[in-house]
Amino acid sequence: MTTGKPRQTPRGVIGPGASAAILAGGMVAWAVAAVLAGCDVPPPPPNTADGRPVKAVLVNQADAVEVAGVRRLREAEAQYRLALEALRAFYEKVGNFDKQRWVEREQKNLAQARTWKYTGLEAPAPTGRTPVEDVGESDLVEQVLAARRSWQEALAALEAHYKAKGLNFKLALIRNVQQRFDPVRTYRYFLAAEIPPADLRPAEAIAAADALYERALKLHEEGKPLPAITDYNKQRKALLMLLELVRKYPTSTKIAKAAFYIGEIYKEYFNENIRAVHWYQRAWQWDPKIMLPARFQAAVVYDLRLAQYGKALRLYQEVLRHERFNQSNVNFATQRIKELTQAKK
Repeated sequence: MTTGKPRQTPRGVIGPGASAAILAGGMVAWAVAAVLAGCDVPPPPPNTADGRPVKAVLVNQADAVEVAGVRRLREAEAQYRLALEALRAFYEKVGNFDKQRWVEREQKNLAQARTWKYTGLEAPAPTGRTPVEDVGESDLVEQVLAARRSWQEALAALEAHYKAKGLNFKLALIRNVQQRFDPVRTYRYFLAAEIPPADLRPAEAIAAADALYERALKLHEEGKPLPAITDYNKQRKALLMLLELVRKYPTSTKIAKAAFYIGEIYKEYFNENIRAVHWYQRAWQWDPKIMLPARFQAAVVYDLRLAQYGKALRLYQEVLRHERFNQSNVNFATQRIKELTQAKK
């Protein structure tokens, strides 16, 4: 049970008397530094009143709801880690290194989310690990998605409890975990589950979709104020808004353009090359006459990042047929067609 002020607890351990205001100065400094440095970094871990990192938080044994909530969170997090590791091992075994890299990114995302631990409760009992050879990819992926949902729901339940009880510092800690967990680094692992089908058509002018598109593009532009500076928070928000647009308004006249900019943000700011090329593809599949360089950008990713030269060559040829509105791109595509064709001989 927590009974004292921070000075009465071990160094780095927070009791109930701490204030959420402790986080404020560090959060502002982080926001300014992140924009100026142009780095994609999560919000900083919280500090104690004397500026030391929070290492542990005591669970109030007299608060039955908190006790149950913390147990639920720790069990859900343990299961999430196990599910991710089983999926990673599966992809390693079958040699699917692109998806293995996705799992490793999600593992890192989970590991960075909570930088402190709860104390005052027994550790959750270990659960068995599912042998990879006994389970197929679909089942392993479903285990990851279910474990992720359970973990996020456990966080949300603790957030609601701390808010209702006015436990502001513990509330700030949970919200810090939620902010440090990057939605960009979560995956469905099957692109068909993540990206809408190729047969959508931009057929309707929908005011809400248009407004969402304009807000997302404004954030996207504000997120790159100078060539060497990026505001990743704005790029992340723009990406999520564009994804929401396609999900909520699949017949909007803006879906093809939204798909192009989803590809752009994935490629330019988050190094998500596989996702990027598939979103570029949806842009020209949904609108074959789109006046944005979707084929060219996909070709460049296949060429210079993924080393899939056959796909790159075919798309460069498509650029010459469909995207002659950008002469610089046409010149580059023409040169690369020549080079790639010679390399095949």
